[in-house]
Amino acid sequence: MKRQHETNPFVTWSCAVVGGAICLYGLHGLIRALDGVISRQFLQWFVGADLAHDLIVAPAACAVGVIVARLVPTSARAQVRAGLFATAIVIAIAWAPLRSYGHASAPGNTSVEPLNYATAVATVLLVVWALAGGWLVLSTLRRRANRSQVDREPRPPSLNR
Repeated sequence: MKRQHETNPFVTWSCAVVGGAICLYGLHGLIRALDGVISRQFLQWFVGADLAHDLIVAPAACAVGVIVARLVPTSARAQVRAGLFATAIVIAIAWAPLRSYGHASAPGNTSVEPLNYATAVATVLLVVWALAGGWLVLSTLRRRANRSQVDREPRPPSLNR
């Protein structure tokens, strides 16, 4: 029996070759960037980051997913998940400036992190959730319009019971 979505082996192997090349390029850059860094320090950081992801980040993401599935109506889940995903990315990218890590490496240098990152991140999050809310409103209006259009269509006599 043939599967509904049959994969093309050429595409599969092409993606594998391109992905492998990207991984090798990244590994090459990593090895060059480690020049002067003690390998034990890097190994501790690498294993620590992996453990932090597996023991903290992934379970937290699963817990948020369970909470969203239980509390948010089905019609709004996609918008809430997109908003939460974008929020997590914004916070991850903005973490270092929000914590002022640059000031510790260059004390007294006013050009290091010269902006108010807290208000910038708050603004970005406001835009993210405004877009998610707008998406929710539009999808609700579209769903209601489709429902009312279906209600107006005459039914065949066999279905009018």
